Amino acid sequence: MAAIFASTVKELKILSRDRGTLIRLFLLPVMFITVMSLALGRMYRRPGESMLKLPVIVEDVSAPAQELVQALRAVQGLEIETVARGEALARVKDGKRVAALLVPAGFGQALAQNSPVTVTLYLDPGQTLATSALGAAVRGALARTQGEAMRQRGVDGLLFPVEQAVAQLPPEARARFDLKGTRAVALARSREATAEPIASLRTETLGSTRDKPPGVYEQNVPGYSVMFMFFIVSYVANSIVTEKRNGTLRRLMMAPVSKAELLLGKVVPNFIVGLVQAGVLFTIGHFVFGMNLGHDPLGLIVISMAVAGAATGLGILVAALARTEEQVSGLSTLLILTLAALGGSMVPLFVMPDFMQTAARITPHAWALLAYQKLIVAGGSTRDVLPHLAVLSGFAATFFAVAVWRFRFE
Repeated sequence: MAAIFASTVKELKILSRDRGTLIRLFLLPVMFITVMSLALGRMYRRPGESMLKLPVIVEDVSAPAQELVQALRAVQGLEIETVARGEALARVKDGKRVAALLVPAGFGQALAQNSPVTVTLYLDPGQTLATSALGAAVRGALARTQGEAMRQRGVDGLLFPVEQAVAQLPPEARARFDLKGTRAVALARSREATAEPIASLRTETLGSTRDKPPGVYEQNVPGYSVMFMFFIVSYVANSIVTEKRNGTLRRLMMAPVSKAELLLGKVVPNFIVGLVQAGVLFTIGHFVFGMNLGHDPLGLIVISMAVAGAATGLGILVAALARTEEQVSGLSTLLILTLAALGGSMVPLFVMPDFMQTAARITPHAWALLAYQKLIVAGGSTRDVLPHLAVLSGFAATFFAVAVWRFRFE
């Protein structure tokens, strides 16, 4: 029994000194549970809680317009935000909302006069599943809102032939008019009156249009490609720490090169590996799964180069912060999975609450995915993703600069 106790104490002491294992056993699951629970909280909502937010631009002050808004508020899983046109459209363009609805001026008057009127649903082309659900919800609310106007139109249609027939008969003959013929005409007019709705829904895509809506692979291939490109972090950091432990790095320092050049020698080959990895994954997505690649291959290449640079730079940074292979393993695993979950590789950004969509912008993953979506889903060009390219390049440069600053070459 004493031997078992002594062995147990020894193993616990060894484990307590192994920071890498402690990170994987305790910190990683806590971080992963926290991020994923916050991101997917709306998926497990209680009755009445919202999953999607819909900005509504109300440019009409009539009662029917307010009834439409109230009908939308009654839809479970939908939260209505009444905002100005510019703000609503900006939220859709920025990827913070999947759609925005415009209720035009004169909406109520048109219903009262049985005149056609159109409401517009502005859509994000990259979120087809969510926008389809929102379109169905808006059509249902429109049907309920114009119900009274449609009923009035039907009544008018039914009464019209009766009134016409009675008006043409002399007073003594009004009791003998053709009821059967009048009924047939009334039914025909009623069908005409209710064949087309008074208020119709028009959809408009914000940004470039596509030949077809995005498929599941166009959503998932970029997300998981970015996630797995960052797995190079562990390999880069481990190789450097191993060279430090074996003394190889010390011998390399005897060569007439600067410390930055020495680290760049580690960056370049792994950068090439990351770029090839992206090319293989996107090629498989296109030729095997039929994934659309957009209209600008150059844009895909430059964004993939920036992602590979950021991933490799992060690997150098981990090597600068960790002292042992165990610490590298724990820290790199923590960063790879947490950044992927927070940055939208595992969970679409639009599903996340607002504060997490904002927090996701501190990750290179979110910027990379937004850029890929602009190219693949919205059919954009390299010019459209230049801001994303600048941010991703900034991540890569920052990771590398901090790594050079903190790196211990001894």
